[in-house]
Amino acid sequence: MKLSLSSPQSDIKSMVVIEPEAIKLLPDYSRGHTKLIVVADKNAYSHLHDYLDQYVAAGKDLIELEISEKAKDLKTVEAVLRELKARGCDRKSLVVAIGGGVLCDAVGYAASSYMRGIQWIAIPTTLIAQADAAIGGKTGVNLEEYKNLIGAFWQPKAVLVDPNMLKTLPERHIKAGLAEIVKMGFIDNKQIVELFNSSETNDVLTQLIELSAEGKVSIVNDDPMESGERKLLNFGHTLGHAFESLSLATSEPLLHGEAISIGMVAETKLAELEGVCAPELTKTIQEILTKIGLPTSSSSQDRDEILKRVVLDKKNEGGKTLWTLPKEVGRGIYNHQAREENIISAIDFVTK
Repeated sequence: MKLSLSSPQSDIKSMVVIEPEAIKLLPDYSRGHTKLIVVADKNAYSHLHDYLDQYVAAGKDLIELEISEKAKDLKTVEAVLRELKARGCDRKSLVVAIGGGVLCDAVGYAASSYMRGIQWIAIPTTLIAQADAAIGGKTGVNLEEYKNLIGAFWQPKAVLVDPNMLKTLPERHIKAGLAEIVKMGFIDNKQIVELFNSSETNDVLTQLIELSAEGKVSIVNDDPMESGERKLLNFGHTLGHAFESLSLATSEPLLHGEAISIGMVAETKLAELEGVCAPELTKTIQEILTKIGLPTSSSSQDRDEILKRVVLDKKNEGGKTLWTLPKEVGRGIYNHQAREENIISAIDFVTK
């Protein structure tokens, strides 16, 4: 499957390619560049070096990073920028990010900043990145404990997605990635939800990735800078980001998708309390997420800290918290202002 994304920063189309061994297209997309630098998650690269060593000289063209959510900060971006400078990169250089969503976000932001912007390619190696995070041009890092407060819209030249790369991914990370696909089902495409209900996930994983990517590309093409419809993609993320950032200070931090799972349940409950959706929708999303093996409640009992993070969420405008909520399976709304008592009740619903 090949999908084309419009790019707000240039007339060049950003291509999303989903196929086995998509990484073999890297030489085609790197033609015409003065230098190719690979920035890779150290663990991900260890599974791919046999192929990549054909194109990357270890120690010269390769930057390996130890990546975690805690490393999604300006220190990592600065480290990448210093390496690009040290290796003589210019405006015609190409940066290739190989890893999950955290790495692609950080490297994409570094590419957007170096010499006011150089081209980059994403080769996502996790499900959450293949189906969602690496597609659409959102790049950025966290500021202190607040998610994605620093960033830029900077479309990659290409996103090369090989579902076979997921064979070495731990089951917990597969489940976490499925949360973002569930999100697409509830706000955009009910066929995704039907697949979750009717099939074993492993049997339809590539199809789920394709449907999720197709939906996201369509939405981003209509609204590349998130001034309208693209806000639908934020479903589950206002409260999900709050749960995720709070968990980072614990001995068992949540994966991004796990936090979004809890966030989607809470925000569907909020939609129910606000009269946006029927009560049955809360039960439906709980059942699907439970079937996958994702959490639907949080051990965090600190409501004040959760609300503090909601107030500082980057999606807010003019001091108002704007919610993306599901209306029915396959259809959502955005820019909804909810009553405070219902927000509190929705938080309590998943923190009992």
